[in-house]
Amino acid sequence: MQSLTTRLEMVFKQVRSARGSVKDGRLIDVGSDHGYLAVRCLEEGLVSNAVCTEIHKAPAQRSEKALIDAGFREVSEVFVTDGLNGVPLKENDIISIAGMGGLNIVDIITRALKDNGPEMMGKVTFVLQPQKSNDIVRKFLSETGFDYEDESVCKDRDIFYNCMRVVYKGRSSSITDEEACYGPLLIKKFNNGDKDVADYFRHLDDIFEIRKRSNPTVKAALEARKKNEG
Repeated sequence: MQSLTTRLEMVFKQVRSARGSVKDGRLIDVGSDHGYLAVRCLEEGLVSNAVCTEIHKAPAQRSEKALIDAGFREVSEVFVTDGLNGVPLKENDIISIAGMGGLNIVDIITRALKDNGPEMMGKVTFVLQPQKSNDIVRKFLSETGFDYEDESVCKDRDIFYNCMRVVYKGRSSSITDEEACYGPLLIKKFNNGDKDVADYFRHLDDIFEIRKRSNPTVKAALEARKKNEG
């Protein structure tokens, strides 16, 4: 069985949860690097096919080799492309975009919505793990019409990561600065006593104390968090 880092294991669990409520379909792993997530999903039968995309040839070749070595040549494809360019979405796809900046994620989803249309976007699930700019990603998702199904956190080699699973509903909404910076569903988990989320929030508090001097969104979020924590 393909082993994964703690960060990718968190992403895998979100894919598994998404597949629990969605019929059989593909995994599209954007920025797949070594292809480990795709291999694991195929090994466990979570997906019938896997598509890996990479903007550069070398990492695409690594993903392709991993899939072939694991015996999945016939049920996988690897593309050298920018995001989802040239990869039309299909019903029940799960699209993983992990390990890249939030602005890149926003750009990829914006182009996917334009290329595939709102009807198809409503038939797939996105699993997102931004490395930074979470507040920008969350505000974009809400304003663009996505709903949150789940959010999770982990600590991998002393670095915190978060992951969000979202679906497109086409209903624009707004979230507070606190929700954008901390995560609307993570706040609920914190309020329900989730210790992992509590550790993550303490980490964010320390970071935001520094960033609040130059970032009004972060300042408002931190003030709201302190008030709500009482």
